[in-house]
Amino acid sequence: MNTKILIYAFAAILLLLGCDDKHTYPDEIVFDPDVSTTQTNLGQEVVFTDYSSGVVSRLWTFPGGTPATSTDPEVNVSFSSVGLITCTIENTFSNGITESKNIYVQVGSGLINFDVSAYKTDASQPITFTDNSNSVASRVWTFPGGTPTTSTDAEVSVSFGQEGPVVCILEVTFLNGITDTQEINIQVGNEQYVRSVFGFEDSTLATEMWETWVSNGTDAMVFSVENSAGEGALGTNGFAKIVINTANVESQLYTKGNIGFPNAVLESNKKYEFSFYVKSADFNQVTAAEVTNQSDIQSWKNFAWYSPIPQVTNEWSFRTVTFQTGDLTQVYSEGRATNAYTQFKFVQPAIGTIYIDEISLKEVP
Repeated sequence: MNTKILIYAFAAILLLLGCDDKHTYPDEIVFDPDVSTTQTNLGQEVVFTDYSSGVVSRLWTFPGGTPATSTDPEVNVSFSSVGLITCTIENTFSNGITESKNIYVQVGSGLINFDVSAYKTDASQPITFTDNSNSVASRVWTFPGGTPTTSTDAEVSVSFGQEGPVVCILEVTFLNGITDTQEINIQVGNEQYVRSVFGFEDSTLATEMWETWVSNGTDAMVFSVENSAGEGALGTNGFAKIVINTANVESQLYTKGNIGFPNAVLESNKKYEFSFYVKSADFNQVTAAEVTNQSDIQSWKNFAWYSPIPQVTNEWSFRTVTFQTGDLTQVYSEGRATNAYTQFKFVQPAIGTIYIDEISLKEVP
């Protein structure tokens, strides 16, 4: 009977010794912190455990957590703010070496935590966008038709010159490598249709999107982007500058080949308004502006044609033309114009300078 007891006891000892516990490090110095889950909700507890061996001292830090810090090997923490939380542990070991590690915990269903001072505003009335997200590596705000049009700041004040709904975008890359995107819908004024607007505040983007063509292959027309505080059409900073160096030479400023406004996607049987601002101290009219698209069946489909552009002065003036698309299945196999581009034509009677800004397109009833 005693022999059986001894055999059972010996077998139990062998079984215990044979268990592979990944957090057991006899006579070793090992850094091994862990967390019970990397995703939780507000008020729910997360268990942080330090399985390290050879520890002389430790310090946990839990931003927005309860507790905020701890020196215990195991600690239960709840968080009071949503987003990606960067928790840290720093251990000093018996060999004198100190090591630290970040542990990322997502609190709530979304990573991005933003705020906006108003979801409805008047044209030119600034509103404030704030990114309250935790553990941010980088961020990019995009404000179509806004001033500024983009920002990487945590807080930014933006004004919109044109009325209509605006879809702003916040893209955040977090310290753990995850990228999340949030759309923020803003209503400017009472206009209910989305107006796509291209300004020239980002000179690099503008020179990438716009191309030029001169019929005789010379510098008879030269395009550049000017940047002067508040000198744009709606008090913005950037605008297009077209210098005519030779009279009566046809030239063009156009966006063919670039997807994204001022290249547009036009749907069948819709009515659109194409608009822009123009000024010149040298000319009282400009040759033409148009919205056009290459098609499957014919060489080109011209949707909007504004020619000539009259009553140009040395002050910014708003020009607009409305057009109807019709049944595009007769022209395009996909039933819509997928890359309708904006084009300005110049056959000016003398040398001089023309300025263009705030090119826009919107659907209208």
